[in-house]
Amino acid sequence: MKVVLLLEYCAIIGDIANSRKLDNRLEVQSKFIHVIEKSVNENYSRYIASNFTVTLGDEFQGLLYKEYTHSSYEIIRFIKKQLAPVNLVFGVGVGAMVIEPEHEISIRSDGPAYYNARSAVSKAKEKKPSICYYTGSVEDELINSIIYLIEGIEKKMTHKQQEVIELYRRLKSQSKTAEKLNIMQSTVSRILNNAGYYQITDAEDTISAYYKKIYK
Repeated sequence: MKVVLLLEYCAIIGDIANSRKLDNRLEVQSKFIHVIEKSVNENYSRYIASNFTVTLGDEFQGLLYKEYTHSSYEIIRFIKKQLAPVNLVFGVGVGAMVIEPEHEISIRSDGPAYYNARSAVSKAKEKKPSICYYTGSVEDELINSIIYLIEGIEKKMTHKQQEVIELYRRLKSQSKTAEKLNIMQSTVSRILNNAGYYQITDAEDTISAYYKKIYK
C-alpha cells in the first residue's frame, strides 16, 4: 500500500445513534446502505474524492475534495432527510491523508482528515449538536454553536411547520407551496416566519460561505 503525504481533504463520518435499540434495525440498515452508497455517491459525485462507504452496519465514511468542504453540511442534511426519523450523528474533519485514498471505496485510506472527523463524531455523541466540525481552526466552536442553535430552532417546530418548510425547500415558491397544501400564500409566509425558517437558512448560508472562503 502506497504511503505518502497527500493534499488535504474533507472527511465525513456518520453514525446511527442507538442503532441497537431500533425495532426495525435490519430495515433501517438496508435503507442506510442504499442512501449512503448509492444516493449520496450519485448525487454528489463531483465533490467526492473517495466514495461514501458503509464501514459497519450503522456507520459510514467518505471523502470530499477540500475545496468542496462547503458542501459537507448540504450532504449531511440530505442524508438526514432521506433517513428521517432515524437519529444520526456526524463528524466533519479537514486534514491530510497519509494513505492515498481510492475513489471507489473509502475504507482503505487513512490520515488526519479521518482522525479529525472521528474526534468530531465523538463530540457529537457526547453532547449537542448532532453535527460537529473539527478543522483545527479557532472557528470550529463558533460553527458548532451555530449548528446547535439551528437544531434548537428545528426541535421547536410543529409538524405543520416542518411540512411547509420541507415543501417550500423543494418548490422554492410560496405560491406553489400554498397551492400544493391548499392554503393561502400569506399563510405559508406566516408559517415560515414563525418557524424561524429564514434565520435557519441565513445560518446555513453563513456556514457554507465561511468554508467556501477559507477552502478555495
